[in-house]
Amino acid sequence: MKNRVPLEELKRVLPEGQLKRLSLKHKTDACNQVRLPGSAVFVSLLDALLNHGVVTTRLLEELYEQRTGRSADHSSFATRLQKIPAEYFRAIYSDLHERLAPQASAAEQRALRVRRADATVVALSAKLLSWGLSCGNRKKPRAKRQVKAVWSLEEDGLPSILRLCKEQSELSDCVAMGDAILEHAKRADLWVFDQGCHDRERLFALHDKGAYWLTPHGQQALPGRRTVWEADAETSPKAEPGKGEPPCWVERVEAAHFGNSQETRAKQAQWAKMPLLVVHLRRWDQRGSKWVPLVLMTNLPLRKEGDGAGPFTWAELAEVYRQRWEIEVLFKFLKQHLGYSHLTSRSENGCEVMAYMSLIAALLLIWYKRRSGIDRGWKSVRSWFAHDLRFWVEQALRTALAPPEPIPAP
Repeated sequence: MKNRVPLEELKRVLPEGQLKRLSLKHKTDACNQVRLPGSAVFVSLLDALLNHGVVTTRLLEELYEQRTGRSADHSSFATRLQKIPAEYFRAIYSDLHERLAPQASAAEQRALRVRRADATVVALSAKLLSWGLSCGNRKKPRAKRQVKAVWSLEEDGLPSILRLCKEQSELSDCVAMGDAILEHAKRADLWVFDQGCHDRERLFALHDKGAYWLTPHGQQALPGRRTVWEADAETSPKAEPGKGEPPCWVERVEAAHFGNSQETRAKQAQWAKMPLLVVHLRRWDQRGSKWVPLVLMTNLPLRKEGDGAGPFTWAELAEVYRQRWEIEVLFKFLKQHLGYSHLTSRSENGCEVMAYMSLIAALLLIWYKRRSGIDRGWKSVRSWFAHDLRFWVEQALRTALAPPEPIPAP
């Protein structure tokens, strides 16, 4: 079922005039780029992403001529992707996110904002990609390069890019994710991430900023554990959860802190400032058709009643971590439906532009799916949105290519 989305709504979400104003602000156009101005590059990229998913410069050339009746060689698009300011596309994303974000999220209502974070990579032969993070093995050192980015997914369902990695040390998820999360963390955030970010110092720095985190327990030493809550043995699940039943079951919770006997007293005192909760649970593994153990760790405070951590009950906390999988689904969506795994441009600037374009297209598709009520897959959503966006694309290109208005005489 699809509800009609009027063209006027699309214009309010993506005002053609705002695209041109941002283009002027970020100085995307030089005197020799009048035939292919910045806002026209943006509209052409969005048009190609929504219609075809995988974008090439020759596809951009063909679509541009179909929409405008003018010619623009594919090499012109390649050159523009190398040099056009990526800040322009970041500004469009920020403006769009502000328009689409809800006025009050569930996180604001309970005084904690849940933010799921993870990193994703696109790898290519080092012969083809001259920048990025070098990776390889002993037989073929530096055989490939990675374009790596750290993303977050907010409770309102809207994604954002935390960092496009450029330092070789960021091959490690611990460095890439840890530093990106620290840079963007605010008081009362709850960051949810996988075991890749396990460095104790970074976790403590996050705690020191007044933020919280939830992650699987790795190899960290946790002395002095004591049980603070335990489920009744009679409530233990014996079979596959039925419809509507939670796929996670919390067994017991322990209080602990980082540290080991070899550390100095000062370091032990530091860890004591960050009390931890270790949550032992079981989750239903659909592939193996059995309950498997999972141990989570968080710096959320224990409730006085002992029935949860922070604003969450133990069952709710398990569900918060289970929903971390949504960011993995986002990566699959970006790579399968929005061409994120294909590098249209192999320059650093072009890769950053395409990362923001994939993000912008994802925001628009999430909004369109909610607004249209389409209950089928993302291919259907993208197809219908491209259909409804056709008139907007043509009007936006006309606006972008219109000669500048004369400045009135004083």
